[in-house]
Amino acid sequence: MVHKIGVMIVHGAKLYWPVDNYFNESARQAEFLGHKVTKYHKTLTTYLTSLLTAGFSIERLIEPQLADYLLDKIDGMRDELRHPMMLLVWLLKKHKQSYC
Repeated sequence: MVHKIGVMIVHGAKLYWPVDNYFNESARQAEFLGHKVTKYHKTLTTYLTSLLTAGFSIERLIEPQLADYLLDKIDGMRDELRHPMMLLVWLLKKHKQSYC
């Protein structure tokens, strides 16, 4: 799941990533890797509650960071360290036991 919050630019400088309309779960237009895409925003609560309700257990949560060698290869990558890029959720599906 992508967890990029947003970018505020003042006088040409990226200052911070504000949470904007975070609780409005909806389709949103964005640019991703140079392409216009539709992203479907949900709150973290919605994602995790849905997974737990569906019978999954959360084994691990990971907020990956870019490898150091990538930071200077692509313009603007250092700014990606200022906010969470994404959240990876490692799940395990619980199996119901059947008694026959």
